[in-house]
Amino acid sequence: MRRHALHWGSRLPNDRLNAALPTLGVLLAAVISGLGWMPLHAVARSGITGLWITLTVVIVACLPLVPFLPALLRARGEEVRSLAWIGGLIGVAYAFYTASLTTTEVTRAILLFYIAPVWGTLLEVFVLRQGFTLRRALSLALGAAGLAAILGIGSDFHFMMNLGDVLALLSGMLWSVGLLFVFRRDSAGIGAQSAALALGALTGAVLLTLLLEPAAAPDAATLIRALPWLAVAGLLFVLPLWVLSLWAGRRISPGRTTLIFMAEVCVGVASAALWAGQGFGWREATGTFLVLAAATVEFDPRRPRTSAPEAVKMGEESA
Repeated sequence: MRRHALHWGSRLPNDRLNAALPTLGVLLAAVISGLGWMPLHAVARSGITGLWITLTVVIVACLPLVPFLPALLRARGEEVRSLAWIGGLIGVAYAFYTASLTTTEVTRAILLFYIAPVWGTLLEVFVLRQGFTLRRALSLALGAAGLAAILGIGSDFHFMMNLGDVLALLSGMLWSVGLLFVFRRDSAGIGAQSAALALGALTGAVLLTLLLEPAAAPDAATLIRALPWLAVAGLLFVLPLWVLSLWAGRRISPGRTTLIFMAEVCVGVASAALWAGQGFGWREATGTFLVLAAATVEFDPRRPRTSAPEAVKMGEESA
């Protein structure tokens, strides 16, 4: 009996570490994402402008995932649908978000993306048919107030939005839905999922550039001059963010993932205020507080850990 107890006691630290790794992975991804605007802006200073920044960085980030493309071709049945959802939702979301960081102020892009708890709550209520509780109502109210503060809605109902603001909002919506599908569907391996996300991001970046970018493509000299920063942005920031978020998203719930990712708000807003020369006034401070409050209110550690497949099944049965 003593030997058995010692055996299990020796495994506890490893078990705790394994349980903590996904949380640490999401936290690391949040820090990487919060600082990701820095190499993107360095690429811009190298001469690449507009949405071409997103396209070139995404291309660099996709290159190491090329060996995993055969895994996509081997997918069958449910795996194909799963990978299509990941590419079409999370991949495109990351392309939109990357583009927003260079087409609007960094603080606005981050805060508008992290209105995500509002979209998550709406999905739970109207798609999964979960109850509209006081907690969810408060989360929606705080999120909506944060959105109003960030966009500058005042007593005259005048607000300002540019292309980057729209992309940040859309990326948060797509990410909220896509995270649910990552949590639901883990039949495909992480390599195949990463390749699907890369294809989705590349498709989104190509479409954005072709449809919305008026400037001509950068010439070869400009690309060579920007190459070091393109490598930093794509290989040290964007690619790890993709893989870490997918790997951890398979292991912890969407709500917990979103809450931990809120660390990006603190890292991104603080770094932009310190080093980007972008103002941080009462409106940004109010929006930051409200967005963080909305996510905190929505996260309930006492809530039953219903798996996403069960939740979706419940929603379909009640429809």
